[in-house]
Amino acid sequence: MPSETPQLQPIVPGYKLRILSDQQLAQFKSATLEILNEVGVHCPSETALDIYAEHGAHVDFKSRIVKLRPEVVLEAMAQAPRYYTMGARSPEFDLELDGTSMFCATDGCGTETIDFSTRERRLPRKDDVARMARVADYLSSIGFYWPIVTAQDHPATAPLHELDASFRNTVKHVQSETVMDDVTARYAVEMAQVIAGDTAAIRQRPPLSLLVCCIAPLGQDEGGMEAALRFAEAGLPVGFMSMANTGSTGPATIAGTIALADAEIVAAMVLIQMAHPGAPTFHSLMPGIMHPRTGSYLSLTWEAELPYPVGVELAHMWGVPTLAAIYGPDAEEPGWESAKASASNLLMCALCGAETGSGMGLLAGCT
Repeated sequence: MPSETPQLQPIVPGYKLRILSDQQLAQFKSATLEILNEVGVHCPSETALDIYAEHGAHVDFKSRIVKLRPEVVLEAMAQAPRYYTMGARSPEFDLELDGTSMFCATDGCGTETIDFSTRERRLPRKDDVARMARVADYLSSIGFYWPIVTAQDHPATAPLHELDASFRNTVKHVQSETVMDDVTARYAVEMAQVIAGDTAAIRQRPPLSLLVCCIAPLGQDEGGMEAALRFAEAGLPVGFMSMANTGSTGPATIAGTIALADAEIVAAMVLIQMAHPGAPTFHSLMPGIMHPRTGSYLSLTWEAELPYPVGVELAHMWGVPTLAAIYGPDAEEPGWESAKASASNLLMCALCGAETGSGMGLLAGCT
């Protein structure tokens, strides 16, 4: 463990920026409620379907489509806390999500790494997760740590080895995006309980949180939702990210993609509040755009950047914190190009009041 770590230096904006008017926010909210009521979401988890059904949702157990009336959505979301603490191994690195600061994290799930010594581009190992955790632990601008690359030397149990390497090498909060089934989640929760010390501390200062990606369009991941329920039961924050892609897994318009993506996220947060009212949860909107001629993924156009700060405002409209997107640039090497690609979006999300953001440290399109 590092013997000395600088104090955190989050982004504290001097003023706030608004992207959407109150009327536009109300239109998006209305669109989300309409989608959930009339179209619904596909949920393959029997556990989740039972919870939805017990709390007033219309569930077709054959098709596994869940439809949520507006009043059911609003009642559930009213239980979600607007502010809470994401704890750390050392209390001085706790993250107070009170709306005054933006804490940034590394990116995660990199499938390759550049060796620190040889500069060789190769498959990552658990030791790389540990080394990068030590770098993140030292940097005052990094508020919490995503296991930045995958522990490919432990393929069957990589998520748990990534957490082990993270907890052993940083005193900061750790957030996983690879714990995607109930069994793995049980072990991850046990690890967090060891770090926290007891069940009361884990709820007051949770040292671990989970991000689960939805499946666009309007789908949920079976293992991911069951892992999220396990985390929420233990008092660990859980968030949901939509990466709907305009023109492919989302509608052909940016506004339509945002509405669809928001519906995916809200449906998942509603499930958490139904099962565990008051459980800390967060909203993460990270959509993309398909090039209409080539099918390529576009990330650096202004149209692709705009939905990210919009997602911050949608999260706050629903009364929860947000995990905003900070780009993983297309640059192959660290330098001005990779910094520029991340800076503009980071600034926009911070000015809109994002509590947290992730995406620092990876190159070549997040690989």
